[in-house]
Amino acid sequence: MNSKLNNFRLKFALAAILLTTIVFLVISVLGNLRGARLDMTSDRLFTMSPAAVSILQDLQVPVQVKLYITPGDKMPNQFKNLERDITEQMSNFEQVSEGMLQFTVHNPQDDEEMQTNLAAKGVQPFQVRSMEKDQIDLKRIWSAITIAYMEKPEEVLPQVLPQNLPALEQDVIGPVYRLTREGKPKVAVFGPKKEVDQQLAMAYLQQGMQPPEPQPMYGRISDLLSQGHYEAVAVDLTENSLVPEDASALIVMATTQLNPRQVFEINRTMSRGIPVIMGVQAHEYGYSPAQGGRGWEITAQPVETGLEPMLAHMGITVSEDHFMDTSMEVIDLPREVNLGGMRMQTSEPVKLPMQIKVSETQMSQESGLTNRIAQVFFLWGTPVQSDESILTGHGLQATSLIHSSDNVWMETFSEGRLPGSLFSPQGKTMLGAQPLALLVEGQFPDTFAGQNVPQWPVAPPAEGEMPTPATADPAPVSPAPGQLLIIGSAKMFDDGVIAAPQNALLLLNAIDYLAGSKELLSIRSKILTNRVLKPVAAPTKLFWRFVAVLLVPLLLTLFGITRATMRRKDAEQYRKSIKAKGGMKS
Repeated sequence: MNSKLNNFRLKFALAAILLTTIVFLVISVLGNLRGARLDMTSDRLFTMSPAAVSILQDLQVPVQVKLYITPGDKMPNQFKNLERDITEQMSNFEQVSEGMLQFTVHNPQDDEEMQTNLAAKGVQPFQVRSMEKDQIDLKRIWSAITIAYMEKPEEVLPQVLPQNLPALEQDVIGPVYRLTREGKPKVAVFGPKKEVDQQLAMAYLQQGMQPPEPQPMYGRISDLLSQGHYEAVAVDLTENSLVPEDASALIVMATTQLNPRQVFEINRTMSRGIPVIMGVQAHEYGYSPAQGGRGWEITAQPVETGLEPMLAHMGITVSEDHFMDTSMEVIDLPREVNLGGMRMQTSEPVKLPMQIKVSETQMSQESGLTNRIAQVFFLWGTPVQSDESILTGHGLQATSLIHSSDNVWMETFSEGRLPGSLFSPQGKTMLGAQPLALLVEGQFPDTFAGQNVPQWPVAPPAEGEMPTPATADPAPVSPAPGQLLIIGSAKMFDDGVIAAPQNALLLLNAIDYLAGSKELLSIRSKILTNRVLKPVAAPTKLFWRFVAVLLVPLLLTLFGITRATMRRKDAEQYRKSIKAKGGMKS
């Protein structure tokens, strides 16, 4: 008996050792193989877009991505898994790039030298609320990503939070794409400058000084393009400042009168296939404190851009009427108040229907140009209408990208002070959704065909001087299909407004789309499903309370009574069948 037991123990031990050796060898071999990945998250957070895969697989030189983060044991509860979640996605990027994207994690919490280097890059720790056990505290943490490629300036994501995880692919792959592409696409930018006030200019001249130079109204567009790794080229559309021949796109912010030659140059640019983004302002409004110290007086003035005949020839019209929308945005205006004899500067919120808020549902979700935009501020704009018959006659096609809400109304434009009734929706006929931005595609016609080329404006010659000779006509262009994004507002992109919710992103998206970076736009920010309990109406609550408290117990009681009755009937039938067979034996 003991011999058999010892043999069994020996065989069991040998089998266990052999199995352990096999498992070890299998793990050693398979551990060096790329494993299959299965995204089980309902929001598909770890599934990469085809464009992101293509960008990573095309990398020829390593890109260094560094995560600077506080260790999990020193993080608030809601941040403890942040490093793990980021590392999981970055490991996916590393695998797809076959090692060309190199990811490392660093802890700057107690490293003063590292903190100094990060501060020079604009990375600082930040405070988050920590809720642990029975106390609420503020913790100072690090969570930032830097992206470096060759000798180019690093891209920095200064704060990476749990709510940023759905957009991590976009936030990392986007800069990788821009850093690694060859050269910077050149974008020409035309925008008017703000002239110096005449009284201020006279004051300077009286003191023997030259007045200040006119200041750009759209200077931040160039900064935005530089951040997107584009080369911004400011053009004045003059004889000595034309659209470069190698430009990838042209931005035109039309808020002043353009002369015929400037319009000719814009049309010429469109005809040779260079994409154009055009903001056209039909009118502007002025705000001044009303007499009596309450409310505001609103005045209107028209804006003639000179582009209207060219656009009309193509079948495009920017409305000149007052355009009002019940979806309004609030702006803060400066105001002086008298407090105890002291004049103080304050700000006052103003909400009027020409300050239009456009939400995500009002933008085309089928176009990569607009389907990542959550909200824009469409200030003092008007609809952009298109005539399909004229467009078709020129071989053009227009697509509406942005539209207003359904509750809009229009009034014939009137200059000067406006009555308060103009801004009230009461008694107005609502027109339904109106197009605010169109993407027009095709071969744009030469609207100056058969006409003399307009000459550059010149100052009249002084007495006794010879007039300036006419310049030679420009060389003809080779026609090519192009694209025009026309928006019924230029004010929404000026330096004071472009920082409004995602106005800048809309413009950068348009450049990415039109300047040939459409694959970058196809990398979508994933949306986390918002799983919240919706408010329940009082009648619905009463119904479900009745179901839980009365109906369910009642149904269970009825089921019990019915079941007991059926069992008694079955027992009675059984006893009768026994008696029929001769009775039960004792």
